[in-house]
Amino acid sequence: MISFFRRIFSSKLGLFLTFCFVGLIAIAFATADVSSSGTFGGVTGSGTAAKVGDSKLTSAELSQSVNNAFRGEQRENTGLDLKSFINGGGFDDVLERLINSFAIADFGTKYGMAAGKRLVDGEIASIQTFQGADGQFSEENFRRALQQQGINETQLRDDFTRNLLADQLLTAAGFGAAVPQKLVVPYASLLLESREGQIATIPSVAFIDNSKPAKAAVEAFYAKNASRYTIPERRTIRYALFEKSRFNDKIKPTEKEIAGYYNLNKVRYSASETRNLNQVIVPTEAAAKALAAKINGGTTLEQAAQSVGLSAAEVGSVSKTAFAGSASQAVANAAFAVRSGAIAGPAQSALGWHIIKVTDIKQTPARSLDQVRTEIVNELTREKIEEAMAELTVRMEDEFADGATLGDIAKAEQLKIESTPALLANGQNPNDQNYRPIPEMQRILPIAFALEEDSDPQVVEIIPGQQYAAVDVSEITESAPPPLAQIEQLVTRDYMLDQGSKKAKAVADKIAKAVSGGTSLSKAVVDAGVKLPGIQKISSTRADLARQSQQGQVPAPLSLMFSMAQGTAKSLAAPRDQGWFVVTLDKLNRGDASKREDLLNATKTQFKQVFGNEYTAQFINAMKADIGVERNEKTLTALKNQLLGGN
Repeated sequence: MISFFRRIFSSKLGLFLTFCFVGLIAIAFATADVSSSGTFGGVTGSGTAAKVGDSKLTSAELSQSVNNAFRGEQRENTGLDLKSFINGGGFDDVLERLINSFAIADFGTKYGMAAGKRLVDGEIASIQTFQGADGQFSEENFRRALQQQGINETQLRDDFTRNLLADQLLTAAGFGAAVPQKLVVPYASLLLESREGQIATIPSVAFIDNSKPAKAAVEAFYAKNASRYTIPERRTIRYALFEKSRFNDKIKPTEKEIAGYYNLNKVRYSASETRNLNQVIVPTEAAAKALAAKINGGTTLEQAAQSVGLSAAEVGSVSKTAFAGSASQAVANAAFAVRSGAIAGPAQSALGWHIIKVTDIKQTPARSLDQVRTEIVNELTREKIEEAMAELTVRMEDEFADGATLGDIAKAEQLKIESTPALLANGQNPNDQNYRPIPEMQRILPIAFALEEDSDPQVVEIIPGQQYAAVDVSEITESAPPPLAQIEQLVTRDYMLDQGSKKAKAVADKIAKAVSGGTSLSKAVVDAGVKLPGIQKISSTRADLARQSQQGQVPAPLSLMFSMAQGTAKSLAAPRDQGWFVVTLDKLNRGDASKREDLLNATKTQFKQVFGNEYTAQFINAMKADIGVERNEKTLTALKNQLLGGN
């Protein structure tokens, strides 16, 4: 019951929905171009890992999804290797997520639901990665992102379609979940519960034999605990940075281009007039004339507007053409026919009848080509440099796809190739703790660690439109523990701690047994016959425990105390063989939330989320049962073995 309660009040609520459905967008960027076959096959692009309704999930798609999910997790947890990820359930999680998404889409299609092309287009255009500097959809960015992730447009659209169908089907699945009050009160009361206890620490170092351990014993310990010292996959990255500024001295517009630009934009450089205007709009001509009469009689535009329950609106500085477009030609003609400070109108537009006051007039004389030459040269130079930069990146990508190496491109474009040491996915160098990667590596690393061993070099955008890097992975060092000789001192220390921890456990178990039998903790510690640190008193409420849990800061002994019966003692291992704790629960003060409406309402809201998630999960199961799911266990097992490096 307590563990369930903790899940309710933890920050991971709703992860089921997030994992299954928000993640579909991530899947779209994690899957490669695949083909399917009508029959189950081997672990290849044509093999079918599962049939979901009328759809087929290929082993290639599943393999790529697992690899990309692993890369994402590895960026957050650099100590993670593919074997641990798969054995920890990563493979099965990705498989289930893909099956769910296929099932939802097939179920929706079966019963007449659809996600139209325009809707999918809108979803794609809203992705920031596909937008240019102006915030609008960029075809160039779109194609580049697809190429970098190794997917095609059809695959991407299929994934977005499945996601949109999931949004339509699942929104109401968990809506309006009812929670009985009798269920809410006991769990809400748990938050008010407080506990008091004690902790005795039995450190491993108190039991360490200072004599040097036998070499064979250290080697055996290392072999058994090799995963503890495993260094995650490292990659040596070669890169060549290049910026838009490389074209600054190479690109200059010609006189013909300057003259052509001037002639094309003559309106911009011709004489112009803008006016600052305030206006009032009324529905009828009679009302407008009456308002104009008041103003002509000495009332200000603002006062006249207020007298009829309106307010004067400030149009701001506007040209005649622009004002005609927002009002009407008649209104613009009237506003631009009077002097500064005068009142114009009434004049009619589709909105009504306008009374306008001209507050200021600004005349801009025509400018000759010589007068605007510098402005035009700057604008043309900027445009031509941007075009040259775009052409360069596209040409590089094409040449890489045709087999060119990073060295070939660097030589042709006079770029300097730099190389990193073998780095972890987070940019750290395990052989040099003082190493700091260049700032640009923040954008390079995710791409470099997503590349397969035989992938083509990639062009990575560092600063949109300004700076890029041509990137290649020259060496991949698989995740593995270092030779014992390199870390023998560390392993020897850990071995000695391990031996001390075993002795500390025996003492901790003895103390815990004595306390559970009625002996006080202080006496049991003294009776142990070993010099130990002082006993620590602890107290907390379950609400404090829940808050600390959300921040990931709950000490293990405190957490253990909230899962014990009053008057008992339990032993608990400290991290990394540092020792053992003996935790006692001396006093338990139960809470009563029956009068706390705020707490009851918050608890009910959290329960509704949990119930809603459960209803949604059951709905998905029902959809899978309706359309049918067939897993090819032979292919799945072979694929999992292949990912683990087996046969």
